[in-house]
Amino acid sequence: MNAARLFASSLSEMAQDKDVQKMSSHIESALGAAEDLISDLLDISRLESGKMKAKVSDFSIDEVFSTLAAEFGMIAKEQGVDFRVQPTGIRIRSDKRLLRRVLQNFLTNAFRYNPNGRVLLGARRKGNKVRIEVWDNGPGIPEDRQQDIFNEFTRIDRKGAELGLGLGLAIARGISRILTQPLGLRSWPGEGTVFSITAHRATVMPLVGDTSVEADAQPKNSEPMAGVHVLCVDNEKDILTGMESLLTRWGCQVQVAEDMEQVENLLQDGWNPNVILSDYHLAPSLTGLDILQRCRELLGDGFTGAIITADRTPETRQMIREQGFSYIAKPVKPIKLRALLQQGVN
Repeated sequence: MNAARLFASSLSEMAQDKDVQKMSSHIESALGAAEDLISDLLDISRLESGKMKAKVSDFSIDEVFSTLAAEFGMIAKEQGVDFRVQPTGIRIRSDKRLLRRVLQNFLTNAFRYNPNGRVLLGARRKGNKVRIEVWDNGPGIPEDRQQDIFNEFTRIDRKGAELGLGLGLAIARGISRILTQPLGLRSWPGEGTVFSITAHRATVMPLVGDTSVEADAQPKNSEPMAGVHVLCVDNEKDILTGMESLLTRWGCQVQVAEDMEQVENLLQDGWNPNVILSDYHLAPSLTGLDILQRCRELLGDGFTGAIITADRTPETRQMIREQGFSYIAKPVKPIKLRALLQQGVN
């Protein structure tokens, strides 16, 4: 699926004929729907089996808002949505990863049913609690459907809106139960909807000098990729071909490698990449982290490194980030890949 997603994105980039453009768009949409279904079913499975656990800590809401601003800001430009994020400076006690998943589902829902509309992400203080809200000015939810909107496979048909799978809000409800942080819904048919989750404010003040990342309500525009040197490492030739095709069409200068020896030969021959993308499972005794650590030995810290993997476990994500590298889940979404490459430029 990862290779198919890359080829489909490359086809969309190169298509000139309108019929080919339309067909490639349908292919991308179908692959995206399949990916979303797999991801949501995995989350539902983990929720029902009790394997999804919360790791509660104190953190600034703006840390979560900033990543969502970047992720959905680019989608908003593609879909014509007026998306705004209101920084708060509030610290809460929750699980950062699970909270972000809930808000992702709220935002996805707001974008899907409110094309060319307005969406706002913000928070309100309520005594010792904080209500984090996603507002939209869409068609709203009929009163007789508001009771079951959080049930699995519940969807509201809207003319002109892309139908979801009916799992996102069910996952949000399951996560809220794990966090013991209640969800809220207010909706006015014909005027808009507000989804919310309520968390406790943090009780411990941050250490002096501890600064949080503030949300950027207006993410940077997509920047040209011309001249960005990218090294792609994978033991599957189809994936390397798909990655090289897509990145080359973005204007990147790309080199590919299948193992450590090929990587070392490229670097020792003078190839100096800005970004190194490596699959995680390369061989029985070789991982993408081995590749990136070896590149660090040869190049220093002058590159952006990322592991691309289908392993979505929190332990793997944490291990990768503790080494100072980025994590990208398979199948690779071009919009996230472009954002990472822009980090390499900057």
